[in-house]
Amino acid sequence: MSTTNINTTNSNNNNNNNNNNNNINNNNNNNINNNNNNNNNNNNQKQKQKPKNNDKGCCDPSGNKPKSKQIPTDNNKPKLNTPKVIDMAEDAKYIDSHVHVDQILVRMNKALTDFPQFKEQNFPKQFEKLIQVCCDPISIEYADFLIENNECIYGAYGVHPHNAKEYTDEIEQKLIDRMKSNPKVVAWGEMGLDYFYNKSSNDQQINAFSRQLKQAVKLGKPLVIHSREAEDDTLRLLKELVPVDHKIHIHCFTSTSDFAKQLLDHFPNLCIGFTGCITFRNSQSIRDSVEAVPIERILLETDGPYMTPEPFRGQIAHSGHIPMVANAISQIKNIPLDQVLKQCRENTTKIYGI
Repeated sequence: MSTTNINTTNSNNNNNNNNNNNNINNNNNNNINNNNNNNNNNNNQKQKQKPKNNDKGCCDPSGNKPKSKQIPTDNNKPKLNTPKVIDMAEDAKYIDSHVHVDQILVRMNKALTDFPQFKEQNFPKQFEKLIQVCCDPISIEYADFLIENNECIYGAYGVHPHNAKEYTDEIEQKLIDRMKSNPKVVAWGEMGLDYFYNKSSNDQQINAFSRQLKQAVKLGKPLVIHSREAEDDTLRLLKELVPVDHKIHIHCFTSTSDFAKQLLDHFPNLCIGFTGCITFRNSQSIRDSVEAVPIERILLETDGPYMTPEPFRGQIAHSGHIPMVANAISQIKNIPLDQVLKQCRENTTKIYGI
């Protein structure tokens, strides 16, 4: 066993974030290299530009708590040990199955080309790969660049329920083109329903979700599903539109163990992803779901830059925090950390083929 240090970077306060994001947006259209010809100029701009903030992204935990997080903490349950340093085997490997690299970099005031250095500084050597999830139209080209220029990055493309009102035939075709043309694009999503924030109407969400499910099934792509306070409609649409044996990742699970059981029982190739929110003091109901879901059906994810695990809550989540998520699952399920890492790595291969 070796001690692996996880480097973290403190997030700015909200005012600084807003100022930084405004600066990023103002600078996105600047020329990068005036000495090259027009084609090289455009290419360099794409490489060096800093991605735009997508209005706090898909899973920002600010604001009122969803019903699933309002359940009081059971003081009889043992408290998690959440150290800053996790001991992992030298030969352990892990994949972050769901992360938004572009949104991590924008919060760090970094460009897309800064990712290799950021990885070197913040990820342990046990890190192997990640799935960059593009879930809003403005981020499509950012994901293109990250996947093309980093061997360890694979991609999933979709339109999040927050952005459902923006779903058009043109956007759908862009997603289809990427699914067909790039073997590193391994899934369709994230997509789904979010009746908690309601940034798009329920009808708009159902329409966009249904259309995406149909296209993903037609293409044989695994599904990346977001569901918040929308369990009934999520399950109904999945049962209506998705074959029983299709590969599905229910991402950042925050619902009840009963909902988890319904999903697992109906879809044998469905896995459930858990993030750093399982370490939060007020998330006992989610830990109960971790306890109920077999380890053979669990995926490790950070959902970075959101859902940062303890003891780094309040900072920016990234793929270097996966060991903290795995450590929490190890304690909740009372199984060795090595077993968690190995089995979840196998589960990721089963769903995504990587």
